[in-house]
This record gives sequence, structure tokens and C-alpha cells, in this order.
Amino acid sequence: MVTPPSGGNLDLQNEMLPLGEYIFLRVLQANPNMKTILGIPGDFNLNLMEHMYASSVALKARFVGLCNELNAAYTACGYARRMSAMSVLITTYGVGELSALNGIAGAFAEYSPVLHIVGTTRIVQKQAAESITDPLQVWNIHHLVQNKNPLKSSDHQVYEKLVEPFSVAQESLIWDGEENASGVNLDKIDRVLVKIIQESRPGYLFIPADIPDTKVPKSRLSVPLDVAELKDEISKNTLQSLVSRILNKLCLAREPSVLVDALVSRFGYAQELSSFILTLPAYYVKLFSTNCGRFSDETLVNFVGTYAGGMSPTKEIKTLLEDETDFLLHLGKFNVEVNYKSDFSRIRDVVVVHPDYIYIDGEYIYTKDFTTDSRIFSIGDFLKELTTQTDVLGFIHHAPHVGNINYKYNPKLFHDPKTLKVNGVVTQKYLVDFFNSYLQPNDVLVCDTCTFQFALADLKIPKGVQFVSQSFFGSIGYALPATLGVSLAEKDLGAKRRVILVEGDGSAQMTVQEWSSYLRNDIQPPKIFLLNNSGYTVERLIEGPTRSYNDIQSTWQWTEILKIFGDAECKKHTSAKLSTIKEFDDYFIKQNHMNSPNDKIEFLELVLGKLDAPERFEAMVNFRTLC
Repeated sequence: MVTPPSGGNLDLQNEMLPLGEYIFLRVLQANPNMKTILGIPGDFNLNLMEHMYASSVALKARFVGLCNELNAAYTACGYARRMSAMSVLITTYGVGELSALNGIAGAFAEYSPVLHIVGTTRIVQKQAAESITDPLQVWNIHHLVQNKNPLKSSDHQVYEKLVEPFSVAQESLIWDGEENASGVNLDKIDRVLVKIIQESRPGYLFIPADIPDTKVPKSRLSVPLDVAELKDEISKNTLQSLVSRILNKLCLAREPSVLVDALVSRFGYAQELSSFILTLPAYYVKLFSTNCGRFSDETLVNFVGTYAGGMSPTKEIKTLLEDETDFLLHLGKFNVEVNYKSDFSRIRDVVVVHPDYIYIDGEYIYTKDFTTDSRIFSIGDFLKELTTQTDVLGFIHHAPHVGNINYKYNPKLFHDPKTLKVNGVVTQKYLVDFFNSYLQPNDVLVCDTCTFQFALADLKIPKGVQFVSQSFFGSIGYALPATLGVSLAEKDLGAKRRVILVEGDGSAQMTVQEWSSYLRNDIQPPKIFLLNNSGYTVERLIEGPTRSYNDIQSTWQWTEILKIFGDAECKKHTSAKLSTIKEFDDYFIKQNHMNSPNDKIEFLELVLGKLDAPERFEAMVNFRTLC
């Protein structure tokens, strides 16, 4: 049986630090803006967690504990989305890591870079189990499911085998003698961190409970993490050649368009995209976003609107892209159902840019080698090269479009003020109109998988607004703890942007306990819009509008929740229940809450009809499709 290494002679020991402390310092290097480490304690990770309180770590980051592991995973995802950088989640073996799996799978599906650190059984326990020769001596460790054969020892790595399909790197640290006097291979840590950053998806570090105190070289922290993907001249020449071909097509086109999609921002390159867009002649190149790609500047004069195929907000948006475009550059393609079906068949020339491939002239050119799991360049490198090579004078068909003011998308008014009954209930059509005036530049809007999410394409997003949802993976309850992650990140960044959460009552009941963490921690106080429609309205409109399976306990006293969770004197929050248009208008207009300060959590319960939904969702249900 292997025993822990001694850590070397005295001189070497003076240059060493515990592995647990090293890990936390290394992950803080991977995201220098990170000041919060998320997690839940358990007996197999306690030794590791102790190292968060080393002065070198505690001066840079705080630990925030959550109510359960699923919520913690959602929170980590929200933190990463707001940061556009890696977050860290710590759970314990088996019971903890399994509870987090749904949230980690969602982070993988939605391209969120989350490092999941799992404290696992001790190496000596695993070795003891492997050395048993007498079946009667089999003894199972708690949290570890038994072998199907009761006379064989359990597999201590059984849970590790589950995560490969929805994580980009997985490493278990052991004393393997491959790198240094401690016997811990620190390259494994770096490999996971680099892959998470490069792929913008989750990765795993499995840390046995008896290894965090092992000493490792402090000097290794001075070796920078190498996350660059464009590394050699051949790759640079390939990149320059592809960009040149694409820009030649763009410049020669008479009616070029750029369609911005989600994976540009999910990989952290929104600023690079903005720089490229601003180099284009606005009078010449039409700009669109996809339903999931709402992050580009929609106030630009050449921004047409949100393209969603047949579900585009207006026919003009659909026509201008599908029928009045001869060259389309689709940047950051996110090929998911909720982006809606597109029809580019009438566009003469289409170029699609994905982080892993470029489609050009009918050919898929892989920019990622899946055998070596490495790219020749990132989508960020691509956007930077686009910006570098773009020459406005190269656009030869540059006569200004006549009447291009028509490109400006003006949101439809969904309610008629003349016939509005002030004593009637608030409707989601009314809410769409409200949010089109309520949203301000640089807000962060978080929306759960609820009816209102389907109206987001009808919102005109002010400049700098960041939109966070799990619209593709669609795990209801995600947004409530994700907003906690966003609000923690907002506090860590010191940006003081308004954080707005739109949450359904059914979704909230899934993860409601995390509202206590809003009160417990120092966060940017969010503004919460709780849509109380007495159950699962999305499902009601699809099937079973009166079935019991779409019901929930509908008599919760929502405006009392934060009092019950610890703020009985309302020192950290305000709340109101708004049941009619008049109450709603009185609250926001007469009480001037349109620009209410950010010093307290603002909790609003909006009472809606059971079958009330945005116009867009009603249209989708009528066609019996969610595409």
C-alpha cells in the first residue's frame, strides 16, 4: 500500500505549500476576477476546504455555501455566465456530486465554464478495497454504492465514469510520482483548467480526502497557464487565408448580412465581436441576432432585429435576411431548437463560423482536431483577424441603402391602452410592453424556463444588456440560483449593474430555498418578478390545461418568503403583490419604482391568469411546435 510522500528535505520544504492551498491559488489565476468559491461541505472535501482559509487564499476569495448541490451548480453556472470566465464549485463524494450533475449537464449544454471539484474517498481506502482477497472482508464505504456482486468490493471511481459525456476534462489526483517530490502531477490540474477555458464548458478535478495536505512546489504557481490556441505559423497562415476568403465574399456582395449567434459570447468574445461590427460600413451591412444571441449592440443603425425563422418578430426581419441577402456571415452558430428553424436556401452564399468548424463554399473545414482535442485557432482569434483585415474601402458595392431607417426594429405594442381595463389582471402581453420601457442599458436580465421566456424575442434590448437563461437545456428552477451567481459575480466585479430576475411560480418552487442565500451573502440586490399563474402554464398550453399534473400548491404567501428566510424586519428587501393593472401602474409610476435603487432586493409577485401567455408562445402552440 502506498503511503503519502514526505515532502522532501528541509530546504525543499521551505519552498513547498499544501496541495489544497495550491489548487485554490491556481484556480484564482485561471480567473483573476473571481472572488467567490462556491460549494457545500461534506466529509470527503472538508480537508480540502480548510485550505480556503489559508491567508494567501482568503485574501483573494471568499467561500459561499449553498443550500443544496443542484442549486450550487446552477449558481456556479450563473456566476460563470456573468463573468464570461470560469467559476468553481466544490461538492463531496457521491451524494453531493450526483445531486449537482443536472446543473453541470446544463452548463455543458449551454457552454458555461465551471470547474467542479469533488472530494473523493481516501487513496488508502481505495487501495485497501482493491487488496481484499477474502470476500467476507468486503466492507463498503458510505456514500459509495455497492458492487452488484455482494462478495466484491465497490468501485471507488464509479461516479467519475458518469461525467465524461458532459465535461471536457476529468482528472483524479493521486500520488503517482510523475512530477515532483510530492508525487502529485500538477500538470493534471493545469490540463483541466486550460480545457475548461478553451472549451467554455465544465471540467472535473477529483481530490482524494487524504491528499490536500501533501506538499507541492510553490514555484509552479509562477508558470503561466497557456490557454492560447493559435500557436504556430501554419495555423496563422490558415486563419489569415480563411479570413481573406470570407472578407472577399463580404466585400463583393451587394446585400451582405451578419447574423450574430450565442457561441461568440458564450466563449467570452463579445468584445471582439463588437470591434469587428464597428469596422463594417453601417449603411451597407445588415446586422441580425439569433434568439439565443442577444448580446450585440441592438442600438446600431444597421441592426435589423432578432431573426428566428418563421417566428421572427416581424415579417420584414425574416424577408430582409432570407430574401434580401446575397451573402450571409453567421458567427458563433448555436445549433439548438430554441434558436428556431432557419431557411438560408435562397441566400446565394452562406459562411457559418462555429468554434470547431467553418462552413464555406459547401465545405466543412474543421478548426478543431478531435483526435488531439485541440484547435488550430479560437473563434476569438478568428474575430480579431476579421477586424484586422477588414478594410471599409474594400466594399465595392457601397452605395448607401435607401431608407435604411426601416431596419430599426420598433417593438410591437401588445396591448391597447384605450381598451385596457385598469382593474383587470396583469397579462404577459402587458409585461412585454412594460419591459420594453423598463430595461436600461447594461442591465443583466435573467429569465427562467417559463412562459415569459418565449417573449424575449419581442423585447428591444438596450445597449450593454446581458441576457442569461438556460433556454436550450431548459431545467426549470435554474434562474433563481443562477441569479444568485450573477449577483455574486456582479458584486465581485464591482460593476453595480441592475440584476433582474423573471421567475415562474412553478420554477421557483423547485429551488426556492436559495433565496435564503440571497439574504445571507453580500450580493448585488436583484429585482425579482415572480409570475404567479398557479402552476405550469407552459405545459398547460401544450397538453392538459386542467390536469392535476400541471398543478402546484398555489397558495404560497410569496411576499412573505424573504421574511421567513431571515429578513423579518425587511432590512434587506422590499416586497409587493400586484394583482391588477392599476396596482402595477401605481407601483411603478406613482411610486417611481421604474428607477428604484439597488440597495435592497425588490420582490414583486405578479398575479396572472392560469392560461395567460405571451402572444409568441400562443402562436407556437397553435402550430403545435416548439421550433
